[in-house]
Amino acid sequence: MLLFFDVKPVYVKAYGGRRYTSEARLVLPRQQKRRGQFYIFAVYEVNSGRVRWAFLEGKSSPCVIRFLRQIRRWYPDQEVWVALDQDRAHPCHSRATRQAMRARKLHWVSLPKGSPDDNPVETLFGDVQLMILDNSNDADVVATQRRISAHWRHRNRRRDRHIRIPYLGDSDKQ
Repeated sequence: MLLFFDVKPVYVKAYGGRRYTSEARLVLPRQQKRRGQFYIFAVYEVNSGRVRWAFLEGKSSPCVIRFLRQIRRWYPDQEVWVALDQDRAHPCHSRATRQAMRARKLHWVSLPKGSPDDNPVETLFGDVQLMILDNSNDADVVATQRRISAHWRHRNRRRDRHIRIPYLGDSDKQ
């Protein structure tokens, strides 16, 4: 099983921090008050095109290790390879994360530095940003998390859920 992994910070604000208007000044001030913050941890399964995710309070090594435990629960008997970018909490930089991956018999591959387009999870985060966060006026963190979860659950049910990965042959095929 090949999984692409990434983390995104989410700030819950009125209208997601973007509001366009034809007026000379913005409708909302640029520095809005935050209603909360959390991180989305997501993995994209290359074979099936499905997304699995969790919402955690940070992106430090302990949070990454908690998500790795969840990955092992999702795939208990399979050999799992995780493609990671060059984030500091990932195994190429964090000794604790490396040890946790070895203990759970997870293998990793590091993506090149400065190439976020190689990770299909960035496409998923872009979709969440466009469809949910840019147009949100959620009252709190829980409401935003529910909307993101509903969006990805619906995406997982669609037949056209595969993301084309150019350097992996036939990655868009079922």
